[in-house]
Amino acid sequence: MIEPILIVGIAIACTAWYMQHIWRRRRARKKALHHSTGLEVLAARYARGEIDRTEYLQKRDDILASYAGGAQQLGGAQVSSPSRA
Repeated sequence: MIEPILIVGIAIACTAWYMQHIWRRRRARKKALHHSTGLEVLAARYARGEIDRTEYLQKRDDILASYAGGAQQLGGAQVSSPSRA
């Protein structure tokens, strides 16, 4: 008598855990889509004409250098900035 109830209870608990896990992943993914990186914001400002090419390139190099510095502190590989055309 107790065995079927126990099996049903375990199945319900596993289903509830799985649904909660999926819900949290979906919510985190939505938040990540709304979050813009510094390079994306900079590119958007350049595309709208708020900043000129010189300022864009200088700020892009600064951002990439800060990424490289953070990777160096963590022992990762350096990020090289693309060459200017």
